[in-house]
Amino acid sequence: MSKGKVTKTQIRKERSPEKIEKVLKQKEYPSGKLPQGKVLHHVKPVVEGGKTTPKNTRVIPKAKHEQIHANRKKIGKI
Repeated sequence: MSKGKVTKTQIRKERSPEKIEKVLKQKEYPSGKLPQGKVLHHVKPVVEGGKTTPKNTRVIPKAKHEQIHANRKKIGKI
C-alpha cells in the first residue's frame, strides 16, 4: 500500500478471505481457519496502511480484540 490515503479497494484487498486464509496457514493454522473465539488482529490497522502479513497480525481472543479497539476509540485513534 502506498503512504497517504488508503482506498476502500485497498482495504477490501487486505481484508480478503483469501489473504487472511494464507496468513493463517503461515501462522501455523493448517486449515486457514481460526479457533472459535479467536480473531485476526492487525497491529498496524489496515485503514492506516497496515498489511495482512504474519508480521503485522496476531491471533487473539475476541474479547481482547474488542477491548483494544474500545481503548483506541477512547483515546481518539479510531
